Amino acid sequence: MGRGTFRSQNKVGETMSFQTNSSSGTTFDPTVTFLSGSDRVSWDLGIGNGYIADNTLVYTYPDTGTTKTVTLRTNKLSDLKQFQGEGDNIVGNLDMSGWDNLGDTFYIQSNSALTGITHTASTEVFNIYQANNCDLTGNHDMSMLPGLGGTFYIQSNSALTGITHTASTEMFNQYYAYSCDLTGNHDMSMLPGLGGLFRINDNPLLTGITHTASTETFIFYYAYSCGLTGNHDMSMLPGLGGSFYIYSNSNLTGITHTASTEVFSNYRAYSCGLTGNHDMSMLPGLGGVFYIYSNSGLTSITHTASTETFSRYYAYSCGLTGNHDMSMLPGLGGDFRIQSNSALTSITHTASTEVFTVYLVQQCGLTGNHDVSMFPNLGGFFSIYANPLLTSITHPTSTETFNNYRAYSCNLDYVDFLPLSGATITGDIQLQDNSMSVTDVNHILVDFDNISTNLNPSGWTGTTLNISGTNAAPDSSSGGFDGIAALSSLTGGTNNWTITTS
Repeated sequence: MGRGTFRSQNKVGETMSFQTNSSSGTTFDPTVTFLSGSDRVSWDLGIGNGYIADNTLVYTYPDTGTTKTVTLRTNKLSDLKQFQGEGDNIVGNLDMSGWDNLGDTFYIQSNSALTGITHTASTEVFNIYQANNCDLTGNHDMSMLPGLGGTFYIQSNSALTGITHTASTEMFNQYYAYSCDLTGNHDMSMLPGLGGLFRINDNPLLTGITHTASTETFIFYYAYSCGLTGNHDMSMLPGLGGSFYIYSNSNLTGITHTASTEVFSNYRAYSCGLTGNHDMSMLPGLGGVFYIYSNSGLTSITHTASTETFSRYYAYSCGLTGNHDMSMLPGLGGDFRIQSNSALTSITHTASTEVFTVYLVQQCGLTGNHDVSMFPNLGGFFSIYANPLLTSITHPTSTETFNNYRAYSCNLDYVDFLPLSGATITGDIQLQDNSMSVTDVNHILVDFDNISTNLNPSGWTGTTLNISGTNAAPDSSSGGFDGIAALSSLTGGTNNWTITTS
């Protein structure tokens, strides 16, 4: 776009030009707004039909999309404040260098051939700046716009490698720069009003984000699927909360938080490179969905007391070591997965009345007794297999439905299932390969017979049980229990169990 002057009847006017390839199948409808008054602009549409005077233009070109040069004429460009050219098929660079008072609303999104925007210094406040879904290329320089704030959308510009800001005290309620090609560090240290909705995700070459102190509340913060490297410092954002997504940053080794009383409905930091302890002791509003799985160097997580309900808690396939203390989370429930932590020796829970649909702690290093007696609504898929040092399980009194119970390949002795007699079993029970003695096998079979025959026939009839492998075969007397008689009763026509023994 170019800028020039013209003279008519001793009056000085100014022009700006840009190109469009709008066609007969689209509507060309740019709009400009003045600082004040009722001034009008004129448009030369680049097809030799003279000027059209109107601040809001609606025109359909008769061609198939050739490139035309559009010229806007006004008495003074600096009297213009707002420009809207959404979806107007603007081509190349849009030169706004004559607009010294540009601000308020700037709509230029959805111009797929727009490669750049040139601004000049303006102290006006921006409520909305939208240049998303274009083809902006290289660095987008906004260092001359100290009034930038409000809603800032520049996402979905696949060749945009950087954004240069200047200091602004305005509050940002939305900042979107996702799905671009941002490279290296994105410096936001001059924006103390950042908050609300922040999305910079899906920039695989983005290695860092520099923030400054902001007291604004974040509804969500998305920086996932980038190339964040090392520690991500958020110690200056006490209003962090809502949905926090920073997953799929394989070189991200740590996250530094500061105290925040905001509620987290989603916290997702999975599939990163988190190392050592992940400190969340300053986040008492943690709850909802918590995903921190697939961080092989993550050895521990420090929580603080939270009364929020957890619908999902995933910390599987990490390097958790020793005891995992969850004694401060009385809202734990829903879908709980902490499996595949081979050095995890125990989990400390506290009482929760939430319903569990999934509880997975298999393939860990659980040692001794695993106590889940504080979960009266435990049910669903319960899996604790492949813990070779696990010797016992303490069950709660639960009336929930279990669709699977897997506790095989451990070192279990007798397991007391009587607290679960009020529950319903719709799937199978797998207790094989626990090196159980014949007394333990007999005792368990007698308990199952009592539950299925006397205590809860409707909930336990037709169950499938595997108690074979390295376990001893049942007999008729060991430990004072008749395992053979119990086996016969369970597999009989009334109970209709399917049982595999050694």
